[in-house]
Amino acid sequence: MISFQEALQSILSTPLPLVGDEKINFTNSLDRILSTDIYAQENIPLAPLSSMDGYAFNYEDLEILKTQGLEILQDNPAGSELSICKKGCAIKTFTGALMPKMTDTIVLIEECQVQNQRIFLHQDIHLQKGAWVRPVGSNYQSGEKLLQQGLKISPYEIGLLAELNCNFISVKQKPKVGILVSGSEIIEVGEKREHNGQVRSVNNHLLKAMVEKSGGQAIVYETLQDDKDTLLKTFTKMLNECDLIVTTGGMSKGDYDFTQDVILEHSDVIFKGVRIKPGKPVLFALSKSSKKPILGLAGNPNAAAITFYLFGGLLLKRMTKQKAELKILKAYLKEEMTKNDQRLEFRSVKLEVLEGKYYVSSLCKNNQSAIINNLCEDRALVIFDAEKKILAKDTEVDIILLKEFE
Repeated sequence: MISFQEALQSILSTPLPLVGDEKINFTNSLDRILSTDIYAQENIPLAPLSSMDGYAFNYEDLEILKTQGLEILQDNPAGSELSICKKGCAIKTFTGALMPKMTDTIVLIEECQVQNQRIFLHQDIHLQKGAWVRPVGSNYQSGEKLLQQGLKISPYEIGLLAELNCNFISVKQKPKVGILVSGSEIIEVGEKREHNGQVRSVNNHLLKAMVEKSGGQAIVYETLQDDKDTLLKTFTKMLNECDLIVTTGGMSKGDYDFTQDVILEHSDVIFKGVRIKPGKPVLFALSKSSKKPILGLAGNPNAAAITFYLFGGLLLKRMTKQKAELKILKAYLKEEMTKNDQRLEFRSVKLEVLEGKYYVSSLCKNNQSAIINNLCEDRALVIFDAEKKILAKDTEVDIILLKEFE
């Protein structure tokens, strides 16, 4: 049995096989992991542009603008060909339009008045040279690195890729994650329950969704009875077909917990058992033959979900060369919390935002490993130190968000 920090360090430092790369169209790249750096191929903007609606003029004519007024030559909407301005003149230029030749400054429409086709600067306006002009390369310059490998692509990166004219990009392949649920008491969704000792198959669906949310490709194998020979046959197949193997159930010390026996016989164990609640039986190993990672989780849904969140998500990030870390935030307790267990606890709590700060409070249900509904809706995990028995009201605590908070 090791500490959580020791387990976390093993997850973050153990050498792992990496997945390969593939080329895809940038429009299909949402939530994919960039596998190469992206550089600008040209300056943007390519030429000086107006950033506001106003009048383009040469700053050397500022005194004329104040006294005699500048003659308005024409309009210059965005998308127009390059125009030319003359001394003592101005061209009405709109946002995004090319700055006319012989101009270098924009005076805003509201900063001047028009009289007899001339513009005059309001007396209280202080105008600087280059005002409201986007210079060449002010967005980015040719050769500048704009996106770094390992980045998870969001809608904003897709917008940038379109501007960069990157039709096809290189991304990491989605790791194939094999999910194996075992237990003679498990029946599938829609299957008729024959007695009250049978439970619905939750973990295969839960973990499939978590894998896909984490950027992996889930492969769910048939739920197996507690039979060692069948488990071994399926486990061997998974090692051939998957990049990461995740099992749930059969990780304790019962007479019918064969899953861990199969794993132990065919892998090198990095750790088995972590002093945390929930999920104490969690196992991390590497296949003896292929060095592929194996994560053995407890069978209870809450424990399986939390330990996969803590460990499985980091493994997927490492296999795709992303930055792997747990994002720990701060929150305040709305009420006192107590515990009797001596383990480090990841306690499910209700999450709220009040006046720009996170606040957490206890759930009506207790924190047993089987209560999956404790993770639904706006929830977080409070990190309850092993040494502490009481957390007082208004205490600042460490939390981990289970999902995007809206």
